[in-house]
Amino acid sequence: MTSYSQIPPVSVGAGVARTSLGTNNKPSESQNLIEFTPWYAESGAFTASQSVFLAAEISSVSVKDILPKRVITPPIMAGLGATFATLTPILQAYECNTPLESGSNDIIEAFGQAQVANTVAPIMGVELHYSNSPPVKPQMYYEKPDNETAMGTAATSVSGNTITINGGTMLQVLMAEFAAATPTASQHYVGSFQFNSSNFENSQDLDIAIQPKSVGLSTLTSSLNPKASIRFNVGMGMKPTTTINTVAVIADALTGGGNFIGGVGYNK
Repeated sequence: MTSYSQIPPVSVGAGVARTSLGTNNKPSESQNLIEFTPWYAESGAFTASQSVFLAAEISSVSVKDILPKRVITPPIMAGLGATFATLTPILQAYECNTPLESGSNDIIEAFGQAQVANTVAPIMGVELHYSNSPPVKPQMYYEKPDNETAMGTAATSVSGNTITINGGTMLQVLMAEFAAATPTASQHYVGSFQFNSSNFENSQDLDIAIQPKSVGLSTLTSSLNPKASIRFNVGMGMKPTTTINTVAVIADALTGGGNFIGGVGYNK
């Protein structure tokens, strides 16, 4: 059977510090952490021109070889003016397949971190999905850069931060997000995201479309993001040490700019 446990939401703070969200003692019978799902919201009134742009992470002092598992969550996009609509994206689960010892009392800890600061601190919790059966698929690991990159204002390609993978064998997941700074009416967050490396097994493109984020009219405007920009089952082989260069391809000029970041999931 499978079970679900929660690390309840707490504040991640108004700044950009990595913050512990709390811990969960796994059920004694569980032999597999199947996946984890971050969930989050603003804790009070939104501030104009501030997206809620968060990263999530799980860790453990007792589970061997769980790290790294650092993911990007789809942003709650910024609006403009005294009143604007918001949309929290649908929940996104991140597959783990992490072996756990039956009969143990292993502790899973979750962390949240804002990529950009907010005047009112967001809150974040994490759902953990366990199974009493051992994993039948390879364990997944996730990595991202520490910092986001400013998009600028032009419709152009912008180089982001690099991702270094040590001990990986197969790239399986691609994730990337654009987040608004100050949205401008009728200027939409549209484009794609490239993952490039001379350490991949071949030179085929890894260029994914970003979930388009449309912006409304007038000085009281909203920009809404319904879901994550994520791709699965990539199957790109990697060298034991792989450096991945990220590039945002921005299709629409943006007077108010924004930020972007990419991340990957892989097997060892």
